[in-house]
Amino acid sequence: MSSQIEVKTKLVKYLLKYGYRNDLIKDELISATSSLGKVSNMQISPEQSQFLELIVKIINAKNCLEIGRFTGLGTLSLARGVSEDGLVTTIDNSTEFEEMAKFYWRKAKIEHKIDSIIGQANEVLLSYLDKKKIFDLIFIDADKKNYDNYYEICLNLLYSNGVMIIDNMLWGGQVANFESDDKTTKTIHKLNQKIKEDTRIEYSLLPIADGLVFIRKK
Repeated sequence: MSSQIEVKTKLVKYLLKYGYRNDLIKDELISATSSLGKVSNMQISPEQSQFLELIVKIINAKNCLEIGRFTGLGTLSLARGVSEDGLVTTIDNSTEFEEMAKFYWRKAKIEHKIDSIIGQANEVLLSYLDKKKIFDLIFIDADKKNYDNYYEICLNLLYSNGVMIIDNMLWGGQVANFESDDKTTKTIHKLNQKIKEDTRIEYSLLPIADGLVFIRKK
């Protein structure tokens, strides 16, 4: 058992060394977030941030939506990926950490490509449905109890061939514990089951950090 843990630790170190290209501003933001203590575990990993930016560029997304801003690393990555005339809309239910996020967005010179919305995500998303807003890419990393709601609404906010990415879908490995009574674990497992059977999409569950589901709407 100890040798397995050691190997995993070595692999994580290898991944961070060779799977992520250091970026001055991102690294500063990651470090500043780490200093916040336990709450810092809500931040996406460095390799996830790089993956998001890369995907936005690959699909040439111009209109992105993020649910769950925290200190703004995901937002920064999405905004780095879109073109100068692109837009990233990010929704969070709290103003806490918003100024911290904006500080690094300004430093990265991408704040003009970001629209930061404070509000309850379900309400904001439903208003977007009413307005018939459509996005190229949606990244979900917010309250897990509403993941299924976000998934359903966001499918209707995506263009055909649009991409949805959902974070924390392995939930620290707890999803494999089928006897767990934890509500969050059950919610995420049920959504994984649903996504597997959903003929409206194509998908891949990727073991990047805490697990990303990568979805293409047909």
